[in-house]
Amino acid sequence: MRILFTLTFLSIFCASNAQSIDRFSIDSGGASATAGGINIVYTIGEAHIAERTAATLSISEGFIVPQLINIRIHPIVFLQGAYTNPNTGEELLMRDDLRIASSILIPTTSPYDSTTCNASVFTTTGANAIVDWILIELRDANDASNVLVSQSALLQRDGDIVATDGTSPVTINSISGDYYVAVRHRNHLGILTASTVSLSETVTNLDLSADINVVTGGALALRDMGNGVFAMYAGDVNTDGSILNTDITNALSVSGGINMYSGSDANMDGNILNTDIALIIQPNAGRIQQF
Repeated sequence: MRILFTLTFLSIFCASNAQSIDRFSIDSGGASATAGGINIVYTIGEAHIAERTAATLSISEGFIVPQLINIRIHPIVFLQGAYTNPNTGEELLMRDDLRIASSILIPTTSPYDSTTCNASVFTTTGANAIVDWILIELRDANDASNVLVSQSALLQRDGDIVATDGTSPVTINSISGDYYVAVRHRNHLGILTASTVSLSETVTNLDLSADINVVTGGALALRDMGNGVFAMYAGDVNTDGSILNTDITNALSVSGGINMYSGSDANMDGNILNTDIALIIQPNAGRIQQF
């Protein structure tokens, strides 16, 4: 039998020449063979790997599957809507009007997926108070349009993006390596890193608010808010990656709404008023997402 002969020859050759076999995959099959006191057992097509070692021969069986780990990342972003007209004495903080409304408007379930948090995270005040939900995407290093994994997280007033406990760095179950990182918000234009970022189990700090050059599109992707802060553009009411008349129309359709968690609330104060329409129209109208 050809497979048995090949394995027998391979076993004798490796044992006598003290060489090892690199990991590789074979299409389909499975068998065993014995030669020179060495017993080889291999299986093909399993979704895991196992090691078989005898003398100087080492065999890896099954598919080689990369090991998933908890990548840890600490991004920083600012939202133009929540940073517009900051409270006196808090010029480096976003407003948390959605959190301090008469009844908290921020939902405990993410608007992007089924991720949830405990309502107690919205009781924190000060710089670490929660502004809103936000979405992180890890994208293929060879194709920035290919989203590999996404993770809902929470945004604090000082720009920190944190896990659903309201304080910890965000953990994403993926393979350690290089990624483009995108950040999205439900009524702001998303942003994408200008180059790949190396991510691992060690927390990676990623400030996307202090330099327009760290994101794709630069000044076309981030709004200069002064005080050394660059923010994501507000006004993408219908989350289609552009700020156009359709966004204005959507906002006008619910204009006058009070105490609402709505994409039309461009300045994120919980109300849909003329101030939201003005923010969408100037200076953002006509802008498109840069990735």
